[in-house]
Amino acid sequence: MSVDATISSNHDADPRSPGGRVCAQRVEHRHRCVVIRIEGELDALAQHRFHETLDRATHSDCHAVVVDLRAARFLSIRAAAMLGTVRGEAARHGVDLRVVTGRREIERSLEITGVRSQFPRYPSMRAAMEA
Repeated sequence: MSVDATISSNHDADPRSPGGRVCAQRVEHRHRCVVIRIEGELDALAQHRFHETLDRATHSDCHAVVVDLRAARFLSIRAAAMLGTVRGEAARHGVDLRVVTGRREIERSLEITGVRSQFPRYPSMRAAMEA
């Protein structure tokens, strides 16, 4: 298993403080899937790097990309909408983009943008990776 980790933070806030905005991305390659784990807040500051990570993952030699949002505290409307767009692009390359959530706030962002219905619901990461 190989891992590539990147971190993006808001320079105006102390990332260690409760109000600090931090988005950490961890990319793992396993089970013929690429797993992208998001921790913290996926806001406008982190969206570009997240899009780049998704693009690299969907153009790799995997059959599926699983975005793990269970540890995300915030998902911007733009980032949620982007997931829907990237899902379509990935499908054209033969890659299945899957999303696993855990928090109601994250589900709500996906629902508001209308992309929730594009992604099957998975009860666990294992289920998403084995689908």
